[in-house]
Amino acid sequence: MAAFFSKSKPWLFSLFIFICFYAVAFLVQVNGDSMVPSLTGNQIALVARQTKIERFDIIVIRDKEKSDKLVIKRVIGLPGEELLYKDDQLFINNQPVSEPFLAEMKAALAKDTLLTENIEKIKIPDHSYYVLGDNRKISLDSRSIGTIHKEAILGEAKFLLWPPKKINENEQEEVE
Repeated sequence: MAAFFSKSKPWLFSLFIFICFYAVAFLVQVNGDSMVPSLTGNQIALVARQTKIERFDIIVIRDKEKSDKLVIKRVIGLPGEELLYKDDQLFINNQPVSEPFLAEMKAALAKDTLLTENIEKIKIPDHSYYVLGDNRKISLDSRSIGTIHKEAILGEAKFLLWPPKKINENEQEEVE
């Protein structure tokens, strides 16, 4: 294959690489503050198209109700689970689940102030996900628009290209 491209026009190889890249990933610019402090406006994220969605992944969704606008949110609940928030504590299937990525936001709140309002127990439908923005006070998410069907999910945000760093709740180190 290398011989083919070396004898062909150089732009053909570039086109081949671009098509291969686009088939597995794409870039998205973050707009707004609904994912602060994890993501802020004008950051550029690399989004992997084919990925297994897990709890706390940051995903990109196509919002059909707003002219196919792209929205970026965090997966909180998975298909078939029961989800509940009580006194700023997430419960999945009646078990408390820690959200370490919210520590900075919670620390900035006045005592006895909730970051996430109470959410009555809900059962997440099959093939759907419950998503929230990290900046819970301003985020438009599953609390108001309902669960997100898997077909609306375009991919998982994996890396920030600008400024460069990994997107992962356990590894927030810069990529060199």
